[in-house]
Amino acid sequence: MPAFFAAALWAVHPIGTESVTNIAGRADLLAAMAVLGGLLIYVRGAALPGLPAARAAAALFVAATVGVFSKENAAVLPGLMLLWDIAFGTGAPRQRAWPRVELYGAVAVSLALLWWVRRLVFEPLPSPENAFLENPIQGAGFWTARLTAIKVIGLDLRLLAWPAQLSCDRSYNQIPLASWSDPLARLALVIVTAILAVVLTRYRKDRLIFFAAGFFGITLLPTANLLFPIGSIMGERFLYLPSVGFAIAVVALAYRLERGRFTTVVLTAVIVLAAARTFGRNFTWRDDLALFSSDVRTAPNNYRLHDYQARALFRQDPVRNLDRVIQEAENAWDMIRSLPLELIFPATPSNLGGYYTAKGDFMGGMLTAQGRAWYQRSLAVLLHAREIDRARETKYQELLAAHGKPLARSGYQKLYGILGLTYTRLGRSNEALEAYRFGRALNPAWAEYYDVVPPICLATGNSEGARIALVERTLVLADTPDTIGALRTLYGGVPGGSCAIDYLGSAPALNVACPPVRNDLCQASADLAQAFLEARKPDRASEIKSTAIQRYDCPARAS
Repeated sequence: MPAFFAAALWAVHPIGTESVTNIAGRADLLAAMAVLGGLLIYVRGAALPGLPAARAAAALFVAATVGVFSKENAAVLPGLMLLWDIAFGTGAPRQRAWPRVELYGAVAVSLALLWWVRRLVFEPLPSPENAFLENPIQGAGFWTARLTAIKVIGLDLRLLAWPAQLSCDRSYNQIPLASWSDPLARLALVIVTAILAVVLTRYRKDRLIFFAAGFFGITLLPTANLLFPIGSIMGERFLYLPSVGFAIAVVALAYRLERGRFTTVVLTAVIVLAAARTFGRNFTWRDDLALFSSDVRTAPNNYRLHDYQARALFRQDPVRNLDRVIQEAENAWDMIRSLPLELIFPATPSNLGGYYTAKGDFMGGMLTAQGRAWYQRSLAVLLHAREIDRARETKYQELLAAHGKPLARSGYQKLYGILGLTYTRLGRSNEALEAYRFGRALNPAWAEYYDVVPPICLATGNSEGARIALVERTLVLADTPDTIGALRTLYGGVPGGSCAIDYLGSAPALNVACPPVRNDLCQASADLAQAFLEARKPDRASEIKSTAIQRYDCPARAS
């Protein structure tokens, strides 16, 4: 019965909702399955001699490999194996030592395989950008970071004991950095120290509680920000596997009461209440709006939840919800706008600028004073977002150089689309084109550029620019009936342009042999090659130049 109640409590504990109901939590489920299965294989396999032990080692290698390639925190398996030996395996006969060596070796090989594959995959890639807003510990000093991490462990224990206020996200600044004057940090330090002291002093008399506490600590360690900062300061999903140790400890302590039926009734009631909370929490995961609207009340100081709620409201109804969308987006922006530029991700101000532009459209656009005022408001926040984006990219380039990595672009492309749209609304076409061109330099395969630039060029009387942009679209993306139709119309007004469109079978396509088309192809190729160079993709730029010379007979210098 104790084992049944421990398994039941873990199965229905509300903390698991963030991994089980959330589809992206599949990695947590696979890792937990592999760790628990691997530990079971180890416990059984350590008692086997000869060939059966070798088979157990092979099975353990498979389980461990599945675990670490599902999620890296499954690398705790050897620690749990050692914990089991310390807690329960000290009386094993000497002749059983070799099967244990084989089993530890199997897990070691799986970890070596993970290390080799990660090195192979990630070594040539750019370094990850700073994730300060997701984990402020990344910007803290050593002791502040560790004290904050202990404070978070205290919050984790509180959630496990009383999972009333769950949240899918705990980003800046829901959990402020701790100091010695922080009462929560001091209380967490006292609780964690007391647990460690009790567990260690009662090790010989209470092996099960020692194992449960050790299981919790070992499985939490990779995500606890104690050894090194990770990408998030706190997450209920990180507690999915550690909650196994919590469930074992709760049930074990309950059975120490030796109250017979009373203990059974109490544990049954706890499990029913936990299941009811889990059942209710599932409904908040039915869609983005329900989730973020619920969690923003649980974590009101989290900038990201306000930002996400604004996006969900805008997707639901961009007209009726727009005022509320703006209010939530402004709440998010107000929480982070005073931070150093390089620590802010530009998505939040970019989205806010987009909402302001939409509000200007609904207020009559440039035909009304109110519409113009909203456009100007949008432009101000978007220019601030551009400063943020460029400061972050500069910092990122310095990081890459310091690590000897090849330089790569890291700008937020969507920002330049919104900025270009706002400039267009204000009638500032040249600045709109400049914004779109800068955005394209981040990734020249940006479809939005080739959709919006031709109309802007045509509105200013630059039909050649419109043709070049459409030709570039055919080179970077693909021919579409709309693109070919627009080019047929444009070339109809060019001397000698009647040969621009040819039919290959039944599909119309650009006629490379037509002189105006070939001239535009050469210009488009040169422009695209430059764009790919700015995007730090020299191989693609060289490919475009070679194609221009060989296929379109473009002059080498022009291409």
